[in-house]
Amino acid sequence: MKLRLLQLLPLLALASVAFAQNREVRSPFFVFNNGISDTAAYKTPEAQVALAKQMGFDGVEKNRLDNFPAFYEAVKANGLKLNTMYVQVNLDDEKTPYDPRLEEVFKTLRGTEAMPWLFVTSQKLKPSSPDGDARAVALVREIADLAQRHGLRVMVYPHIWFWLQSPDDALRVLRQVDRPNAGMTFNLCHYLATQFYEGQNPRQNFAVWAAKAQPYVFALSVNGADFPPPSTDRARLWDTLIQPLGSGSYDVYGFLKTFWDAGFTGPVGLQCYNLKQPKAEHLRRSVQTWRTYKKRYAAEANPK
Repeated sequence: MKLRLLQLLPLLALASVAFAQNREVRSPFFVFNNGISDTAAYKTPEAQVALAKQMGFDGVEKNRLDNFPAFYEAVKANGLKLNTMYVQVNLDDEKTPYDPRLEEVFKTLRGTEAMPWLFVTSQKLKPSSPDGDARAVALVREIADLAQRHGLRVMVYPHIWFWLQSPDDALRVLRQVDRPNAGMTFNLCHYLATQFYEGQNPRQNFAVWAAKAQPYVFALSVNGADFPPPSTDRARLWDTLIQPLGSGSYDVYGFLKTFWDAGFTGPVGLQCYNLKQPKAEHLRRSVQTWRTYKKRYAAEANPK
Protein backbone atom coordinates (compact mmCIF):
# COMPACT_ATOMS: atom_id res chain seq x y z
CA MET A 1 0.00 0.00 0.00
CA LYS A 2 2.83 2.42 0.89
CA LEU A 3 4.59 1.58 -2.39
CA ARG A 4 1.48 2.35 -4.42
CA LEU A 5 1.08 5.65 -2.59
CA LEU A 6 4.68 6.60 -3.32
CA GLN A 7 4.15 5.75 -6.97
CA LEU A 8 1.04 7.97 -7.07
CA LEU A 9 2.64 11.00 -5.45
CA PRO A 10 4.36 12.31 -8.64
CA LEU A 11 1.09 11.92 -10.54
CA LEU A 12 -0.83 13.79 -7.85
CA ALA A 13 1.77 16.55 -7.90
CA LEU A 14 1.47 16.88 -11.67
CA ALA A 15 -2.32 16.99 -11.39
CA SER A 16 -2.05 19.71 -8.76
CA VAL A 17 0.26 21.76 -10.99
CA ALA A 18 -2.06 21.30 -13.96
CA PHE A 19 -5.01 22.51 -11.89
CA ALA A 20 -3.08 25.54 -10.66
CA GLN A 21 -2.03 26.39 -14.21
CA ASN A 22 -5.56 26.21 -15.54
CA ARG A 23 -7.38 28.29 -12.98
CA GLU A 24 -10.42 30.20 -14.05
CA VAL A 25 -13.14 32.07 -12.25
CA ARG A 26 -16.18 29.84 -11.90
CA SER A 27 -18.20 32.19 -9.71
CA PRO A 28 -21.45 33.41 -11.31
CA PHE A 29 -21.96 37.17 -11.14
CA PHE A 30 -25.37 38.44 -10.06
CA VAL A 31 -26.87 41.82 -9.29
CA PHE A 32 -28.63 42.97 -6.14
CA ASN A 33 -32.27 43.93 -6.58
CA ASN A 34 -31.35 47.49 -5.61
CA GLY A 35 -29.39 47.71 -8.86
CA ILE A 36 -32.29 46.88 -11.15
CA SER A 37 -35.38 48.26 -9.41
CA ASP A 38 -36.98 51.65 -8.99
CA THR A 39 -40.46 53.13 -9.09
CA ALA A 40 -40.30 54.29 -12.69
CA ALA A 41 -38.76 52.42 -15.61
CA TYR A 42 -37.92 49.24 -13.70
CA LYS A 43 -40.92 48.73 -11.49
CA THR A 44 -42.09 45.26 -12.64
CA PRO A 45 -40.24 41.96 -12.19
CA GLU A 46 -40.15 41.56 -15.96
CA ALA A 47 -38.44 44.92 -16.49
CA GLN A 48 -35.97 44.34 -13.65
CA VAL A 49 -34.86 40.89 -14.76
CA ALA A 50 -34.72 41.93 -18.41
CA LEU A 51 -32.31 44.73 -17.44
CA ALA A 52 -30.07 42.26 -15.61
CA LYS A 53 -30.06 40.02 -18.67
CA GLN A 54 -29.31 42.93 -21.00
CA MET A 55 -26.38 44.07 -18.87
CA GLY A 56 -24.78 40.61 -18.92
CA PHE A 57 -25.36 39.26 -15.39
CA ASP A 58 -25.67 35.54 -14.70
CA GLY A 59 -28.36 36.00 -12.07
CA VAL A 60 -30.27 38.24 -9.70
CA GLU A 61 -31.24 38.76 -6.08
CA LYS A 62 -34.86 38.95 -4.87
CA ASN A 63 -35.50 41.54 -2.17
CA ARG A 64 -37.96 39.95 0.29
CA LEU A 65 -40.62 37.47 -0.79
CA ASP A 66 -43.42 39.74 -1.99
CA ASN A 67 -44.50 38.92 -5.55
CA PHE A 68 -42.09 35.98 -5.58
CA PRO A 69 -43.90 33.80 -8.17
CA ALA A 70 -43.93 36.56 -10.81
CA PHE A 71 -40.30 37.46 -10.15
CA TYR A 72 -39.16 33.85 -10.37
CA GLU A 73 -41.06 33.33 -13.61
CA ALA A 74 -39.30 36.37 -15.06
CA VAL A 75 -35.94 34.96 -13.97
CA LYS A 76 -36.60 31.66 -15.73
CA ALA A 77 -38.04 33.35 -18.83
CA ASN A 78 -34.80 35.32 -19.23
CA GLY A 79 -32.56 32.30 -18.73
CA LEU A 80 -30.98 33.66 -15.55
CA LYS A 81 -30.45 32.19 -12.09
CA LEU A 82 -32.07 33.31 -8.87
CA ASN A 83 -29.04 33.38 -6.60
CA THR A 84 -30.31 34.87 -3.36
CA MET A 85 -33.35 36.20 -1.52
CA TYR A 86 -33.06 38.91 1.14
CA VAL A 87 -35.09 37.71 4.14
CA GLN A 88 -35.33 39.20 7.63
CA VAL A 89 -34.99 37.25 10.87
CA ASN A 90 -36.38 39.39 13.70
CA LEU A 91 -35.16 38.20 17.10
CA ASP A 92 -37.80 40.32 18.88
CA ASP A 93 -40.79 38.75 17.15
CA GLU A 94 -41.99 35.76 19.15
CA LYS A 95 -44.82 34.80 16.77
CA THR A 96 -43.47 35.34 13.25
CA PRO A 97 -39.70 35.91 13.39
CA TYR A 98 -39.28 35.27 9.65
CA ASP A 99 -41.51 35.26 6.58
CA PRO A 100 -43.77 32.17 6.76
CA ARG A 101 -43.82 32.06 2.95
CA LEU A 102 -40.23 30.85 3.06
CA GLU A 103 -41.26 27.19 3.23
CA GLU A 104 -43.34 27.48 0.05
CA VAL A 105 -40.46 29.30 -1.64
CA PHE A 106 -38.12 26.46 -0.67
CA LYS A 107 -40.48 23.98 -2.30
CA THR A 108 -40.47 26.04 -5.50
CA LEU A 109 -36.68 26.30 -5.50
CA ARG A 110 -35.96 22.64 -4.88
CA GLY A 111 -33.14 21.45 -7.11
CA THR A 112 -31.67 24.92 -7.62
CA GLU A 113 -28.70 26.73 -6.06
CA ALA A 114 -30.75 29.68 -4.77
CA MET A 115 -30.15 30.63 -1.14
CA PRO A 116 -31.81 33.10 1.21
CA TRP A 117 -29.41 35.43 2.92
CA LEU A 118 -30.81 36.21 6.31
CA PHE A 119 -30.33 39.63 7.87
CA VAL A 120 -30.79 39.27 11.62
CA THR A 121 -32.22 42.22 13.53
CA SER A 122 -33.27 43.29 17.02
CA GLN A 123 -34.45 46.57 18.50
CA LYS A 124 -34.05 45.23 22.03
CA LEU A 125 -30.47 44.02 21.79
CA LYS A 126 -27.37 45.96 20.87
CA PRO A 127 -25.57 45.02 17.65
CA SER A 128 -23.27 42.02 18.15
CA SER A 129 -24.64 41.32 21.65
CA PRO A 130 -24.09 37.64 22.58
CA ASP A 131 -27.33 37.89 24.55
CA GLY A 132 -29.13 37.19 21.30
CA ASP A 133 -27.12 34.11 20.41
CA ALA A 134 -29.50 31.48 21.75
CA ARG A 135 -32.48 32.94 19.90
CA ALA A 136 -30.53 33.54 16.68
CA VAL A 137 -29.00 30.07 16.68
CA ALA A 138 -32.38 28.42 17.18
CA LEU A 139 -33.97 30.39 14.33
CA VAL A 140 -31.13 29.95 11.84
CA ARG A 141 -31.00 26.25 12.67
CA GLU A 142 -34.77 26.01 12.13
CA ILE A 143 -34.53 27.69 8.73
CA ALA A 144 -31.50 25.60 7.74
CA ASP A 145 -33.33 22.40 8.62
CA LEU A 146 -36.34 23.54 6.62
CA ALA A 147 -34.10 24.28 3.64
CA GLN A 148 -32.29 20.97 3.99
CA ARG A 149 -35.53 19.10 3.43
CA HIS A 150 -35.56 20.62 -0.05
CA GLY A 151 -31.85 20.24 -0.74
CA LEU A 152 -31.09 23.94 -0.26
CA ARG A 153 -28.62 26.06 1.67
CA VAL A 154 -29.01 29.27 3.68
CA MET A 155 -26.71 32.16 4.60
CA VAL A 156 -26.58 34.82 7.27
CA TYR A 157 -25.89 38.32 5.98
CA PRO A 158 -23.77 40.59 8.20
CA HIS A 159 -25.06 44.17 8.03
CA ILE A 160 -23.62 47.04 10.05
CA TRP A 161 -25.93 48.36 12.80
CA PHE A 162 -28.10 45.23 12.68
CA TRP A 163 -27.80 42.66 15.47
CA LEU A 164 -25.67 40.40 13.27
CA GLN A 165 -23.38 43.03 11.81
CA SER A 166 -19.89 41.61 11.27
CA PRO A 167 -18.08 38.49 10.01
CA ASP A 168 -17.20 37.79 13.65
CA ASP A 169 -20.90 37.74 14.57
CA ALA A 170 -21.64 35.42 11.65
CA LEU A 171 -18.90 32.98 12.60
CA ARG A 172 -19.93 32.99 16.27
CA VAL A 173 -23.51 32.13 15.37
CA LEU A 174 -22.71 29.60 12.63
CA ARG A 175 -20.37 27.59 14.81
CA GLN A 176 -23.26 27.16 17.24
CA VAL A 177 -25.82 26.47 14.49
CA ASP A 178 -23.59 23.61 13.33
CA ARG A 179 -25.43 22.76 10.12
CA PRO A 180 -23.49 21.95 6.92
CA ASN A 181 -26.03 23.83 4.79
CA ALA A 182 -25.78 27.02 6.89
CA GLY A 183 -23.13 29.55 5.90
CA MET A 184 -22.52 33.26 5.45
CA THR A 185 -22.10 36.02 2.94
CA PHE A 186 -18.84 37.93 3.15
CA ASN A 187 -20.05 41.31 1.98
CA LEU A 188 -17.38 43.87 1.28
CA CYS A 189 -19.16 47.14 2.06
CA HIS A 190 -20.38 46.05 5.50
CA TYR A 191 -17.00 44.53 6.35
CA LEU A 192 -15.32 47.83 5.50
CA ALA A 193 -17.93 49.78 7.47
CA THR A 194 -17.52 47.71 10.63
CA GLN A 195 -13.74 47.90 10.34
CA PHE A 196 -13.95 51.68 9.99
CA TYR A 197 -16.13 52.24 13.05
CA GLU A 198 -13.98 49.85 15.09
CA GLY A 199 -10.84 51.74 14.09
CA GLN A 200 -9.36 48.77 12.27
CA ASN A 201 -7.37 48.54 9.05
CA PRO A 202 -9.10 46.19 6.58
CA ARG A 203 -5.97 45.90 4.45
CA GLN A 204 -4.09 44.42 7.39
CA ASN A 205 -6.94 42.35 8.81
CA PHE A 206 -8.58 40.98 5.68
CA ALA A 207 -6.39 37.93 5.13
CA VAL A 208 -7.02 36.84 8.72
CA TRP A 209 -10.78 37.34 8.38
CA ALA A 210 -10.91 35.53 5.06
CA ALA A 211 -9.03 32.52 6.42
CA LYS A 212 -11.38 32.25 9.40
CA ALA A 213 -14.51 32.70 7.33
CA GLN A 214 -13.58 30.61 4.28
CA PRO A 215 -15.18 27.30 5.40
CA TYR A 216 -18.48 29.07 5.95
CA VAL A 217 -18.55 31.46 2.97
CA PHE A 218 -21.31 30.57 0.48
CA ALA A 219 -21.41 33.92 -1.37
CA LEU A 220 -19.60 37.23 -1.67
CA SER A 221 -20.84 40.73 -2.36
CA VAL A 222 -18.66 43.39 -3.95
CA ASN A 223 -18.59 46.95 -5.22
CA GLY A 224 -16.05 49.67 -5.75
CA ALA A 225 -14.97 51.52 -2.59
CA ASP A 226 -12.62 54.06 -1.08
CA PHE A 227 -11.25 53.46 2.40
CA PRO A 228 -11.32 55.10 4.87
CA PRO A 229 -14.47 57.22 4.52
CA PRO A 230 -13.86 60.94 5.06
CA SER A 231 -16.42 61.19 7.85
CA THR A 232 -18.18 59.14 10.51
CA ASP A 233 -21.48 60.60 9.32
CA ARG A 234 -23.75 57.64 8.54
CA ALA A 235 -25.60 59.57 5.86
CA ARG A 236 -22.40 59.93 3.82
CA LEU A 237 -20.91 56.51 4.51
CA TRP A 238 -22.20 54.66 1.46
CA ASP A 239 -21.13 57.42 -0.94
CA THR A 240 -17.61 56.21 -0.18
CA LEU A 241 -18.04 52.51 0.52
CA ILE A 242 -20.46 51.66 -2.31
CA GLN A 243 -19.39 52.69 -5.80
CA PRO A 244 -19.58 51.00 -9.20
CA LEU A 245 -17.13 48.14 -9.55
CA GLY A 246 -13.87 49.54 -10.88
CA SER A 247 -14.20 52.82 -8.96
CA GLY A 248 -12.39 53.65 -5.73
CA SER A 249 -8.98 52.84 -4.31
CA TYR A 250 -9.79 49.67 -2.38
CA ASP A 251 -8.30 46.53 -3.95
CA VAL A 252 -11.50 44.66 -4.80
CA TYR A 253 -9.66 42.32 -7.14
CA GLY A 254 -7.38 41.34 -4.27
CA PHE A 255 -10.44 40.75 -2.10
CA LEU A 256 -11.88 38.35 -4.69
CA LYS A 257 -8.54 36.70 -5.46
CA THR A 258 -8.08 35.75 -1.81
CA PHE A 259 -11.26 33.67 -1.93
CA TRP A 260 -10.70 32.32 -5.45
CA ASP A 261 -7.20 31.16 -4.51
CA ALA A 262 -8.75 29.23 -1.61
CA GLY A 263 -11.11 27.43 -4.01
CA PHE A 264 -14.23 29.58 -3.71
CA THR A 265 -16.59 29.07 -6.67
CA GLY A 266 -19.84 30.43 -5.20
CA PRO A 267 -21.87 33.37 -6.49
CA VAL A 268 -20.64 36.95 -6.27
CA GLY A 269 -23.26 39.70 -5.98
CA LEU A 270 -22.96 43.33 -7.04
CA GLN A 271 -24.09 45.77 -4.34
CA CYS A 272 -25.66 48.90 -5.88
CA TYR A 273 -27.25 50.67 -2.92
CA ASN A 274 -27.48 54.46 -3.24
CA LEU A 275 -25.70 54.71 -6.59
CA LYS A 276 -26.63 57.92 -8.38
CA GLN A 277 -25.56 57.17 -11.97
CA PRO A 278 -28.10 55.90 -14.53
CA LYS A 279 -28.57 52.18 -14.10
CA ALA A 280 -27.40 51.17 -17.57
CA GLU A 281 -24.24 53.24 -17.06
CA HIS A 282 -23.08 51.90 -13.69
CA LEU A 283 -24.20 48.33 -14.32
CA ARG A 284 -22.40 48.16 -17.66
CA ARG A 285 -19.24 49.51 -16.08
CA SER A 286 -19.39 46.98 -13.26
CA VAL A 287 -19.91 44.05 -15.63
CA GLN A 288 -16.98 45.19 -17.76
CA THR A 289 -14.80 45.38 -14.64
CA TRP A 290 -15.92 41.91 -13.58
CA ARG A 291 -14.91 40.50 -16.95
CA THR A 292 -11.53 42.23 -16.59
CA TYR A 293 -11.05 40.60 -13.19
CA LYS A 294 -11.80 37.17 -14.66
CA LYS A 295 -9.33 37.64 -17.51
CA ARG A 296 -6.69 38.94 -15.14
CA TYR A 297 -7.08 35.98 -12.80
CA ALA A 298 -6.77 33.48 -15.66
CA ALA A 299 -3.79 35.34 -17.13
CA GLU A 300 -1.92 35.37 -13.82
CA ALA A 301 -2.40 31.62 -13.53
CA ASN A 302 -1.51 30.89 -17.14
CA PRO A 303 1.30 33.24 -18.19
CA LYS A 304 2.37 32.89 -21.82
